[in-house]
Amino acid sequence: MLLLENQTTTDRSFAAPLFFRIYLEEDKNSLQELLRQKPDIIICDQISTQLDDLVKSKHPEIKKPNRATLDQLKIQHLNNNNLQEYGVWIYYPWLNRLVHALDKEEFIEVRTNRNRYKITREEQDLLNQKKIGIVGLSVGQSIALTIAMERTCGELRLADFDTAELSNLNRLRTGIHNLGLSKTVIAAREIAEIDPFLTVKIFNDGLTKDNIDQFFTADGKLDLLIEVCDGLDIKIESRFKAKSLGIPVVMDTNDRGMLDVERFDLEPDRPILHGLADGLDPENIKDLSNEEKIPYILKMIGAEQISTRLKASMLEVEQSINTWPQLASSVVLGGALTTDVSRRILLDQYHDSGRYYIDFEDMISDRKTNAETHQYDGPAELTLTDLEKLSAKYLPEGVSHKIAEEKLEKIIQAAMLAPSGGNAQPWKFLYQDNRLFIFHDIHYSYSLLDYNNLGSYIGFGAMLENIQIVSNDLGLTVTEHLLPIQDDHRLIAVLSFDEQPKKNEIVYLAPIIGTRLTNRNVTERKLIGDDDTAALQSIVSTIPNAKLHIFDEEAELHQFAEILTNTERLRFLHPRGHYDTFVKELRFSQEEIEESGDGLDVGTLNMKPSELAALTIAKDPKAIDFLRKMEQGHGFKKISNESVLNASSIGVISMNGHEPLDFLQGGRALERVWLEANYRSISFQPISQIVFMNELFLSEESEFNNYERQEMKDISQKFSNILALESNRYPVFVFRLTTSGTPDKRALRRSIDKLFFTKH
Repeated sequence: MLLLENQTTTDRSFAAPLFFRIYLEEDKNSLQELLRQKPDIIICDQISTQLDDLVKSKHPEIKKPNRATLDQLKIQHLNNNNLQEYGVWIYYPWLNRLVHALDKEEFIEVRTNRNRYKITREEQDLLNQKKIGIVGLSVGQSIALTIAMERTCGELRLADFDTAELSNLNRLRTGIHNLGLSKTVIAAREIAEIDPFLTVKIFNDGLTKDNIDQFFTADGKLDLLIEVCDGLDIKIESRFKAKSLGIPVVMDTNDRGMLDVERFDLEPDRPILHGLADGLDPENIKDLSNEEKIPYILKMIGAEQISTRLKASMLEVEQSINTWPQLASSVVLGGALTTDVSRRILLDQYHDSGRYYIDFEDMISDRKTNAETHQYDGPAELTLTDLEKLSAKYLPEGVSHKIAEEKLEKIIQAAMLAPSGGNAQPWKFLYQDNRLFIFHDIHYSYSLLDYNNLGSYIGFGAMLENIQIVSNDLGLTVTEHLLPIQDDHRLIAVLSFDEQPKKNEIVYLAPIIGTRLTNRNVTERKLIGDDDTAALQSIVSTIPNAKLHIFDEEAELHQFAEILTNTERLRFLHPRGHYDTFVKELRFSQEEIEESGDGLDVGTLNMKPSELAALTIAKDPKAIDFLRKMEQGHGFKKISNESVLNASSIGVISMNGHEPLDFLQGGRALERVWLEANYRSISFQPISQIVFMNELFLSEESEFNNYERQEMKDISQKFSNILALESNRYPVFVFRLTTSGTPDKRALRRSIDKLFFTKH
């Protein structure tokens, strides 16, 4: 330990005062020696005023006693004893102060006098026999001091391995002169200055395997454990120990006034943390990484119930802040709540287990108004009647031959397997007059990213490519009439069929349509061979005006990582983008997945436990709105950063325009390169938010605030710089290529009966 000049190790580590009862000769000599060694000692002698308090407490019937009455009562009480020798002299080494005080029994009598009758004398005597252990001395310091002031027990055991840092002083009651001092020592000293007769035992190494038995049982078993530490291991291990000994546990989280009680003394078979820690025990928890612990921690504290600002803060940890925040007001409230509940447990006045909230913001707030809630559901879903009305506007061109029902079903199945943004599947099909009508159901695709329906056109282009490949494989030729109704692009295409096939050189990709999938796995970076890269570029070039650009230099990947992850951050922060992501797109449970048949199963996102946990917290729009106002949200960048940096390469498809038909053609090129990549065992992941966010930014319909516009301006410029496209070319899609293995899950599709209709 680094010592300040003229300080001894003893001065720095003392946690308890020294007592001198100078009516005893030995103590008198010891005190005289102390005074000789410490000539600068500060002497505080207020014994006379303490005796005033004592005699007043013994004679409550005397209202406002005058000075003469008090002096007479004090003389009677002293009974000829020397005032200087009365009581006890207490030396506080860390203060270099010598204090004259009433001795233990009288001191406690006077100090707790104002507790009556909220705490009766008999209850106070019972509490003086109780032992409380506190683990964690940041939040725990306020609890320990409140317990000491109220004298809720006769012995406190304090465990914490940490020392005070300047950043702790927003909630830790101490001065800057105590920085670097053990939190246990700081708390013990503070308590000793309030009540030198309260027994305090400190465990400066925190709670460990070596001292846990001593903490819980030495010199008598604990009557109550208060657990307010940060470490998951200790949370679990201390509870298992408390449960085995039948000791109740109280926990405060200093957020929304949440207090947790587990009555292992009354419910010996109660699962720890109300069952929220199922699967964890003192043995297996040691094998978990910090990443693996995070979902357990969030489950234990109830991530859905934490305050808006704490949710926002947790998303910013290790980004704009070091760790999650704690406020003095919440910590002090925790001290009050925990002390009150602990007292009632020890006095057999409260018997339940449970979790409780004393949320000041909820209890004391502005009057509630019918605030506007934003919904971004878009137009109503297309009905069969709508499809028939739209198809009636189409003027047939040429002849279409009827195709067998079996072939038609295979074509529709292939069409439905096309990719779409967020797996929205914004399509419906009507087969009538030997023609297949393909409709855009905007109800499903309406989103921030689908500006001007450009993202959807990519999906429909991929669908048309699937239909062409499978039809050719079935011996059919397809003629397409694209966007045939000039003023209503909900009718995407009308397809006619001919039994005389034209040779399609990529028909070998037909079997891949059923196995094509998105692979978000992150593995060690490995470059793709030149032959494979050339093949991918070649197949894209078979689509008129399409071109594939490959970026595989590490410096380029770092640039793309900054561009793509910052775009994703802005999307998550935007109210509509957040709604699209967390309400319309992501599926967090198996029930949601099976019920919708669309969207993205979070299990397919290949996220780390901490990232999935952050995603769960990020569901709260109020938390995200707070981050948006603060112009933060940088934690979202972590979600995609690693996957981009570990990509074999980033691919960008460009066209020589950016109108709807260009994006339809771009979708064709996308599906060809995706199928070819999977055919060659190359993994493929779309990461194309930048294209559609950029199109929105460059339009006159931008929905961004000033900060987002500036950010998008910077992103757009960087994107343009790295692409370095000719002036007449525009990016239409971005994707990631890797050599990852096959993922465990794939996105679901809605059933065919909800999408495909026939009219004879």
